[in-house]
Formats: sequence, C-alpha cells, structure tokens
Amino acid sequence: MELRERLDLRRFFAGEKAVEGPIVLNQRRVFIIPNRRGFGLGILLLIQFLAAINYSNNLSFILTFLLGSIALLGILYCFRNLAGLSIRTGRSEPVFAGEAAEFNLYLDNPSSTPRIGVHIGLRHGPAQELNLPAGESRRVTLTVETNRRGWLDLPTITLFGTFPLGLFRAWSPLNLKQRALVYPRPASDHLPFPEAPGEVGSRSRTHEGDFHGFQTYQPGDPLRRIHWKGVAKGQGVHVKEYRGEEGILLYLDWSQTPGFDSEARLSRLCRWALDAERAGMNYGLRLPGTDIKPATGPAQLKLCLEKLALFGL
Repeated sequence: MELRERLDLRRFFAGEKAVEGPIVLNQRRVFIIPNRRGFGLGILLLIQFLAAINYSNNLSFILTFLLGSIALLGILYCFRNLAGLSIRTGRSEPVFAGEAAEFNLYLDNPSSTPRIGVHIGLRHGPAQELNLPAGESRRVTLTVETNRRGWLDLPTITLFGTFPLGLFRAWSPLNLKQRALVYPRPASDHLPFPEAPGEVGSRSRTHEGDFHGFQTYQPGDPLRRIHWKGVAKGQGVHVKEYRGEEGILLYLDWSQTPGFDSEARLSRLCRWALDAERAGMNYGLRLPGTDIKPATGPAQLKLCLEKLALFGL
C-alpha cells in the first residue's frame, strides 16, 4: 500500500478495497484503542502517579507501575487474539426482494492458540460472539435485508474483541468480494395466466403418445407422475414418462404483462413463473432482448428468475 492509502482515516472504519479472499488478519489490518474502561484506568493511574509524587510514597509508585505494566501487556494479548485469523467466503443463495439475504463466511484459526470472545458482524448491525479452538474453523452466517432486485454486495464486516482485560478494543474492518442475487418481489395477487392468440403470450397444447416407462425422480417433476406403488415397495422414487401426453405450453411475454412500470411487470412475471413451475407446466419467457424457450424444472425456473432479476441492470 502507498503511504497515502495507509494514512487514509477511512481505512480504519471502512476497511481496504474488496478482495476475493481469504483475508489473513495481520498488523496492517488490526487496529486497537482503549475503550471507556481503558481510558478510566489511564486517568486513575495518572492521579495515583501524581499522588505518589506528592507524598513520595514508594508503595504507591510500585502499585502504579505494576498496574500500568499489566495494562500494557493487555494491549499485546488483545492484538494477538485477532492477529493470524483467516476469513473466507462461502455460498450465498438467491432470495426474493424483501427477504433477508444470507452470506456464509468461514473463520479459520490456523494457530495453536485458542481465540476467545471474537465478535463478527456487519459494520452497522449486531455482532455474533464465538470462541475458536486451536486449528479449527467456524461458519458464520450474516443476514442483510433486501429491498431491490439485482446483485447485492456483502457490506463491510468487522471483527473485534476486548479479550483479555476488557480495557482495549481491537478491531479489523474487512471487505470481501461476495454477492447474492436478489430476485424481483413476486406479485401478491394471483392473476390468471395470459390468454392471447398466436404463439407469444399464449397457452397451447402439445399432443404425443402413450406410456413410455419410468425415470428417476428429479426435483420439479409433477407429483402426479410419481409411481407411488414403487415407492411403497421400497424401489425408490420414479416418475412415469409419457410420449404423447397432452401438456400445456405457456409463454410469458413482457409486452403483454400488465403493470404501471417496469418493476410491476417484473413482479407479475415472477409470480407467473413460480405458479407455472408449481403447476408443472412448460413455460417460456420473453423480455426485450431475451427469449427463453419453453421448458420446465428447477433449471428453467432459475434461468427465468435470473433474467428477471438482472433485467435492465
């Protein structure tokens, strides 16, 4: 780091630039200052020192220097309680706008010294306290409220502690490159699927043939196709496959979606996609510049929701 960056006061509170991780806490990242108790002890020792000078009391000198040396050792141990820890990112699942996004982090203690009373939390929010035995790791989940769709970056997180004497506060603000995808908020009302002539925004039926066999159940397969007799006999979960089953083909089109603005339309399309997947329908999505062919299953729903979340961003 350049000298200008090292002396930037924002670094002590907002941290350095975001990095992929893992981040190892070293002397450049850990800061320490006295807290209220520490300042109170400092004032008390100063008064005691002045009284010892005034009365030439050797015992008072000894007590003052003894307490002062213990406090100075507390600075070292408070720093060592955080120094050497490593923090890395985990997996963050997508959420809908209005829900709390969860960021999973892993705090590692590679040293042979246990770390006691370590607090971790967002810069402006509650913190979690944990103890890290030597050579072990802990998973920490931090929640962030969401109010808009798109990518949500992990805010600045802070590790801090006052171990062992509670007289000093050591802290480290960290920025990790981690983000969670926020889907549009689904519309609260359940309007009927679009009915329109032609291919776009319409529902049509496909015709094929007869019973074809069994296949392994995949998440998203309609429950009505499950071979329940086989499940009862302990043969595993399979679904019936038909060649020629009459099915519903649904196209969700931006241009034929009601709504006063873009967010209202995205909210409606999100609700329709969730309802279509729940009903086991084949559905596609058309947005300006995007055309997703009809299909069904978790992969199709995820693709549609991602396109809706990132539309226009």
